[in-house]
Amino acid sequence: HADRFECLHGWPETCTKQAGNQDWGVETMGFFKRILPTFAFAMLIAYFGYHALNGEQGVLNWIVVKNRIVETEAELAATEAERMALEVRAERLRSDSLDLDYMEERARAILNVAHPRDFIVKTDARADR
Repeated sequence: HADRFECLHGWPETCTKQAGNQDWGVETMGFFKRILPTFAFAMLIAYFGYHALNGEQGVLNWIVVKNRIVETEAELAATEAERMALEVRAERLRSDSLDLDYMEERARAILNVAHPRDFIVKTDARADR
């Protein structure tokens, strides 16, 4: 073994260096010239793959944004329902369509007064709004 060059990359047919021969660097450079484009391409794929997954516009961020959109749309629907309820209440108190029963009910709830012959039964927290 002392007179033969040890083959490091596993292809004995390309390892022809004899002891004392100085041309083995050419074969090594040929090996690196063959492997460099593959390695560079693999690094590019890894780089773009990482950023496609974790980047600002990546898949994981897209999932977070979609969840935030769903939550915001649910909040919007709840706010719109509350707004519609307030519009109905405001409409009932306008002078052109005044609902006297509703106005009396609201006055009693706000002032916390009742007629002596009234029975007051509160069923939930929103009833006195």
